[in-house]
Amino acid sequence: MSQNKPNSVKYAPIQHANVTFNALGIPIADQFDDIYFNNENGLAETNYVFLQHNGLPERWQTPRNTPFTIAETGFGTGLNFLACWDLFERTAPASQRLHYVSFEKYPMAPTDIAQAMAAFPHLSQYCQALLEAYPAPHAGCHRIQFHHHRVTLDLWFGDLHEQLPHWLPYAQQTVDAWFLDGFAPDKNPQMWQDSLYQAMAASCREQGTFATFTAAGSVRRGLQAAGFEVKKSKGFGHKREMLHGMLPTATPSVTPAARPDPGVPVTIVGGGIAAACVAWSLTQRGYQVHLLSEGIADGASGNAQGAVYPLLQVELSPLSRFHLSAFDHARQFYQGIGKPYWHGCGMVQLATQAKRLQRQQKLAEHGVYAPTMVTSLEADQTQQIWAELPAVPSLWYPSSGWVAPPQLVHHLLTQCGERLTVQQGVSIQAVTPTTDGGWRLTSEHGEEFHAHTLILAAGAGLLPLLQQWHIATEAVRGQVTQVAANSTSQECPVVVCYKGYFTPVLDSETACHCVGATYQRQFDPQHYRELAPEDTATNLAQLQSDVQQPWTHNLVPVADRAALRHTTRDHLPMAGWLSASLGIIGGLSSRGFTSAPLCAELLVSQWLGEPLPLSAELVKRLAPERLQDGEATLECAPYL
Repeated sequence: MSQNKPNSVKYAPIQHANVTFNALGIPIADQFDDIYFNNENGLAETNYVFLQHNGLPERWQTPRNTPFTIAETGFGTGLNFLACWDLFERTAPASQRLHYVSFEKYPMAPTDIAQAMAAFPHLSQYCQALLEAYPAPHAGCHRIQFHHHRVTLDLWFGDLHEQLPHWLPYAQQTVDAWFLDGFAPDKNPQMWQDSLYQAMAASCREQGTFATFTAAGSVRRGLQAAGFEVKKSKGFGHKREMLHGMLPTATPSVTPAARPDPGVPVTIVGGGIAAACVAWSLTQRGYQVHLLSEGIADGASGNAQGAVYPLLQVELSPLSRFHLSAFDHARQFYQGIGKPYWHGCGMVQLATQAKRLQRQQKLAEHGVYAPTMVTSLEADQTQQIWAELPAVPSLWYPSSGWVAPPQLVHHLLTQCGERLTVQQGVSIQAVTPTTDGGWRLTSEHGEEFHAHTLILAAGAGLLPLLQQWHIATEAVRGQVTQVAANSTSQECPVVVCYKGYFTPVLDSETACHCVGATYQRQFDPQHYRELAPEDTATNLAQLQSDVQQPWTHNLVPVADRAALRHTTRDHLPMAGWLSASLGIIGGLSSRGFTSAPLCAELLVSQWLGEPLPLSAELVKRLAPERLQDGEATLECAPYL
């Protein structure tokens, strides 16, 4: 696969599938002139070819401490996934987890999926859950979690042979079964290549299986050359034959690490959204967690409201690609587990300055983002969002919104259940290795704690802890102002961003907005929480000067709050492992509620040797060691 190195991948916009429906209501892919599933009974074919000939559900009955992982070529309508999910829910023991990885070059539009799946009403509840979480069509991995993480779906959008090199480095010997689907070899010869069969072999566990509807000789020979034992069986319906088989011996190039013992607690330092997301990801996989914190949501995660939207650059840069995946994951995560505290109202970003207008125009010209993620609006269209906005061009993020941070953090920790223990009032000041491979933690009051596996997720509190590894980050002070709603502002339906931001009312009882936030690099670290009246004035003045509407001039401040953002020089978070027992998640800056859920999944997936939710390139760019002294600074282009 040397011809497909990760750094050669092109990040062109993803095209939706062009779909028509025949007289029987079967979807047809115009790009390949082929049907998505059998005219006779697509669900029966899925059950026969992919589920039965991969030994499901019998293989789910064997106890295991790793998720049962399925990889698929061609997500299509999602029928294979939905049928598999349905069977898993009905037959797998409660302790089992399902991880489903699927590659799709031309993702179907949600409306086409809904129309195609209407033929299978007993799958409607699963289909609805999929459609609610379905990501925007951008290249790369989109992780979706269902049923409190019992079922995980990784959708890799883009050409299979471009995406495989990004997925495979961290997926070797992780796959239990391959669904070799996609359109027929004579319709889609670009997919059925030796590099696919080699990737299948490299990713399979020992005795991993595959099944496919085709019996083409080139497919059989390619699979055999890659090391699979291949059998022929009666095909479904009118098809004479199909192929299925097994990899008798896993590829010896990689030896999977032993799965960590779930009985040994993982220690997390921190009490904000990063720590809460890591704790949730670990406990849902069956691990015990001990959380040490000064207080829960008492830092940057303690503001009354927090906007959730992606940080996008004009070009489809690494920063943008990370945020596309992170935002889609955060949105579906909050819609599910954090639903009471998620408000998907949309966000409008006003082009009130010449520089922002220029960037908006460039973004519209480049056209690299799906309209479900961000759309460029003319001045009159901005006022259609809300008549009280200024008549200026803007960017509209329809699937963005806001959360209630303190309540959300507490809610996530509560959802961890009995596997989580929390110890508050602990400020960790030093971390040192121990002779047994663990860590000694010392608090400001001299208390000592021992951790077998340690994850540092303390926001700006990481600065002193990371000094011994020469990791350079920064703390930036920000002050947010709450204002009482007036008769006009209380009708604001969306998050409004300019140089600052303005949120809809928190709730009908509180009837307050958040206006923020200052960005102060120079401050007294001993007194950063002290409120500055001039910062209150700055927040209100910025709102008035940028929005330029009468209603902004009679908003009365009722409260302020100051906290520290933890930032990096390249604006990307850090999430990774400095050693086998020391993980770091930080540098989330002012978009922690956008990036924390995916960073937590990355960190935990790395630790457990599971397929990762990001490309190999982005995993490297998020690695904490990139910020060590002497390391090259990654490019940092202007962002929107």
